[in-house]
Amino acid sequence: MMHAPRYEQLAMRRAPPMGPPPPPFRFRRRLLAVMLLAGLIPLALLGVLAQGVLERVLSISIAPVEAVLDNVSEELTRRGLPPDALDEARLNLAQAELARRALVRRVPVFIAGVGAIAAVVLAVSAVLLGRVLTRPMATLLDGMRAYSRGDLSVRLPVPEPARDELQFLLGQFNRMGQELLDQREHLKAAQQIAAWQDVARALAHELKNPLTAMRLSLARLSPQDAGTLPDPTRLAEAVALLQEEVDLLMRMTQSFSTFARLPAPRFQDVALRPLLAEVCALYEGTSPVPVVLDPGEEVSLRADPDGLRRLFGNLVKNATEASPPDAPPVHVALHEAADGRVHVTVSDGGSGVPSVLEGPVLTRGLFSTKPGGSGLGLPIAQKIAHEHGGTLRLEPGPQGGTRAQVVLPSDASQVTA
Repeated sequence: MMHAPRYEQLAMRRAPPMGPPPPPFRFRRRLLAVMLLAGLIPLALLGVLAQGVLERVLSISIAPVEAVLDNVSEELTRRGLPPDALDEARLNLAQAELARRALVRRVPVFIAGVGAIAAVVLAVSAVLLGRVLTRPMATLLDGMRAYSRGDLSVRLPVPEPARDELQFLLGQFNRMGQELLDQREHLKAAQQIAAWQDVARALAHELKNPLTAMRLSLARLSPQDAGTLPDPTRLAEAVALLQEEVDLLMRMTQSFSTFARLPAPRFQDVALRPLLAEVCALYEGTSPVPVVLDPGEEVSLRADPDGLRRLFGNLVKNATEASPPDAPPVHVALHEAADGRVHVTVSDGGSGVPSVLEGPVLTRGLFSTKPGGSGLGLPIAQKIAHEHGGTLRLEPGPQGGTRAQVVLPSDASQVTA
């Protein structure tokens, strides 16, 4: 229970090293398309209308004017007047016609150029506006990714006071992160208090029985009368009982000390089937029933071999101690699932558990129903499985008894790194 912060660090480390894939950044493209459509469609319609009007205006023929000039020229010739002014008017009219024809050819090019320039201006404006609008969203996305990894200390840069709605949103995000961080700290404190309460409750439960027996033994050592000596047989029985209870307290103290000082895991490649065979052979001699390792495939994983020996040793020990002499053998099964995770099952034919036990339930009671037990076998097994990024689950067996299932990743060093 003293290592709760380390549990929380391991739980945070269990997050996958690679975050979710970034979302497709389509906002800028959509904004560009909207601005281009919103600007170019009216511009194109206006250009078509202007071209139509100009073509209609410029399509006016000068033939009637030339006919009038011809009549005037004949009249001047008949009267004997010089046609200089008329010739100048004809020259100006010819120049006007050439200008009209050139203008008719250049109007479409001009309108197309204006449209291209407008499109470039709109595109640049859309890109700049898109950057301005998406920069706060990208910052917000970075903060959300950090929060999804469990890092609630990240704060987004926001000017004070906020100048627009997006900056206000970033400020609210920071406020939410601070509230979540405060709530997590409060929850951590509440969990630590609850953990110490469980420890105090478990210690009181475990210490009550030996202390009661020691008190009774001391009462038996007290003489009935001041002038009489205590009975030697009675004295020896009381001393033996005191010694037995002191030994029980020492074993409990040693178990708690071992739980508190479990070494940090040292990961290496482990052949799991030979390791399970060693554990089964270790408890075969003291078990009232056979301990059988079911045949199956060879499985290797990267883990701490000493920790796995403690983990499976505690489970096999519990299974053998729960099995009466006439119970079926204790079976240990090993297989690798399709997702690469390793499953180890320890089944016994004892009285069994009433319901499924997993997670915090395995460390909540810390009491034992076996003589001399410290109640720390399952908490130690749960702690080792947790450090390996795995799970431990106890459930009633299909034919009675208890089935303990351990699920481990193929590479625990990557999970807890």
